[in-house]
Amino acid sequence: MSCIDKIFSVSALIGGSKCNANCKFCAAKELRKEAQNSDKMPDTFKSAIKLSARYGGWSLSLTSSGETTCSPVALTNALMDYDECAKQGAYFPNVCLFTNGILLGDEKFCDEWLPKWKVLGLTSIAVSIHEIYEADQAKIYGVKEYPKYKAIYDNIKRYGLQCRATLLRRKGGIETVLQVKTAINKLKESGCTNISSWCIANPDNSRNEFTPSILNNIKIKLWLKRQAKLCHGHVWGGGVYDYKGVLFRVTTYVTRHKPNTKNVRQLVVFQDGTVCYSWIKDGAICFKL
Repeated sequence: MSCIDKIFSVSALIGGSKCNANCKFCAAKELRKEAQNSDKMPDTFKSAIKLSARYGGWSLSLTSSGETTCSPVALTNALMDYDECAKQGAYFPNVCLFTNGILLGDEKFCDEWLPKWKVLGLTSIAVSIHEIYEADQAKIYGVKEYPKYKAIYDNIKRYGLQCRATLLRRKGGIETVLQVKTAINKLKESGCTNISSWCIANPDNSRNEFTPSILNNIKIKLWLKRQAKLCHGHVWGGGVYDYKGVLFRVTTYVTRHKPNTKNVRQLVVFQDGTVCYSWIKDGAICFKL
């Protein structure tokens, strides 16, 4: 009998380390030394997809140690690998691209790539949101101008892809109940009603100078308990709430692998081909090249 009952998802690092932003608190910078700067995925990517599907996996997340959309060929190749697996039975109902959204404000870029990615199985795009307003978002990313949120989501919707947001709570940014509510309303007005949220932290999920206060996090949890309806919880903590028609998912940045449990949150495929049960590799290696 297997020692694992379920592997919920797969997360994979795509492409190299190229990025069109420069965030002071970027956790992915720690992973760039392992980036292969290759447009091809390691063979273990398809193995991870098939393994997760075998154990009831339902979600594939495509991210990067840089910015995913800056490596569109690599992303296309990754989706081609997934499409091959899906046709063999390893299908995920949710295939999500995680992005800073900068290039998705460009209609020509979207016209060239989004139709291809959808045909290959992409179902949704999650845009990382650090600030309520676009001018402040531009400062965080170190760019002169950030596209209007509505323009980004209009481009995503035009090709029948689901609109998602990753609301990143940060000290000095979006951290209070009022700021979270304002951000939710702003995103809803812009066309996004599916939001995931977690706190900025170190790669091992420990606190740093950008992590919001524990008090503010408690207040947000109490606000959700009182003002929103819990749809379902997660075995690793947090859950999904319905707040005035917006799906608001609260979760942790990363979850350490617990070898004494039978439920695995995700398999993580690193660019060197290593596959782990967690973003924290120590004691969590599943297999490697």
